[in-house]
Amino acid sequence: QDLDGDGRSPIRRAQQAVESMAGLCRGGRGVVLVTCLGAYFLSMAMIYQMSPFFEVYARTSCGASTLTVGWIFAAMPMSSFVGNLGMDGMIGRFGVEVMMNVGLILLAASSLGFGLSQNVTGWLCWRSMQGFATAPIYTSISTRLARTFTGEGEFHRVVGLQEVCGNVGVTLGPLLGGMLFQYGGFSLPFIVSAGLHLLFVGISLVSICCREAKSGSDEAEASDARGLEAGHVSEDPTVTICSVATLRLLLLSGISTLCLGVWGAFEPLLADHFVKVLGHIDHTFIGLLMSLSAVPSTFAAMAVPSLLRCVRAKWLMAGGLVIYGFGSFSMGSWELLSPWASQIGGLLLIGCGWGLCWTPVLPSMVEAAAAQLKDTPADQARHAVSPAVSSVFNAAAALGEAVGPLMGTWLLPKNFQLGPKIIAIFLVVYAACTYFSDPGSEKGIELQTEQLPTQTRLRSVLPNPENPELEG
Repeated sequence: QDLDGDGRSPIRRAQQAVESMAGLCRGGRGVVLVTCLGAYFLSMAMIYQMSPFFEVYARTSCGASTLTVGWIFAAMPMSSFVGNLGMDGMIGRFGVEVMMNVGLILLAASSLGFGLSQNVTGWLCWRSMQGFATAPIYTSISTRLARTFTGEGEFHRVVGLQEVCGNVGVTLGPLLGGMLFQYGGFSLPFIVSAGLHLLFVGISLVSICCREAKSGSDEAEASDARGLEAGHVSEDPTVTICSVATLRLLLLSGISTLCLGVWGAFEPLLADHFVKVLGHIDHTFIGLLMSLSAVPSTFAAMAVPSLLRCVRAKWLMAGGLVIYGFGSFSMGSWELLSPWASQIGGLLLIGCGWGLCWTPVLPSMVEAAAAQLKDTPADQARHAVSPAVSSVFNAAAALGEAVGPLMGTWLLPKNFQLGPKIIAIFLVVYAACTYFSDPGSEKGIELQTEQLPTQTRLRSVLPNPENPELEG
């Protein structure tokens, strides 16, 4: 048989995949895609570059305890959580391009300051500044992508590409960070990342100036690049974080909290843990091990848009959490399994589970919030809710990233064999809650535009323009 189950040949499928990717990069949309994904890649690489060496360096240079290192790691997401709470209003006032580039400049400055500091107080202050810088970066990226790529299945594919770029950053960040630290000292990784961020800001500003310089016949293409931000849809001041924060939306955002929280619990301790379990290994190899989970996560994220044609999004999210749980269980089972098999297998399972459960979350949240705007066209509804939903999503992720290191440095040093098993049980329980509490969607949740069942969500606080008394 030359045809697959839906009557299309593999060649035709490949042609459609190429056409789909070409559509994402058509005209000014390609500029949006490159600038957003490039900013995401650089910020992820910068955040994770110090994972292989910071705990050991802080302990040997100034006697910082494991708990103190956990607080330093948690300082960034804590401040990012606070910054995200008001980011929807900032984006509405200044625009996504301004906020993203301001965030990149602040991230470069705070990264440089962190690398030049030599004490716990300085590290805490600059790490907190990094968090305030990442809030406008990530929320602006999510908002801009949601507003620009509104075609059938486009947002899922773009989020998959974003996760691929993030995984490349997570892979290269610890590896290059460990190498630069080993051969150039503590400050060099942060000096290099700060320079790269400023270089990217310059490229981004040049692209904005070139686009604004277009006139006449090119104006329509520039409008297409900005999606609905071109001006024919005004910002709706009634759409806020509080108005979109339904029970279903918060349940979905909890997945991002868990993904980053669990990895954040492991991250500050993995360098020392690998040395204890696997024997003496250098910082470069530790960085390679810590980036290993990004490999299966990349392939899983790329597969999500295709999988959503066959299964519901809640299956992917619940299944991904279960796989993540098996990975956590394996990390604490080096006596049950062999040391190398348990650690490498655990990292691979964690990466695979992450890619499957993380990628559908934000598109599902946008569609859930847009469905509440009953009398608004789908594209306009997505435009209206995307800043608030992006703020909730990134705030939830930052919360997990903040709590994770604190919980990890408190729980795991006491018993690294029992702690990952407790985490695994919690992940499986939340997977069950996700599956049974989420009403689900038809294949490809991004295609859903009808009203959600009222018993599965909180009542919207948005006013109904025709019958205000029906709301509340």
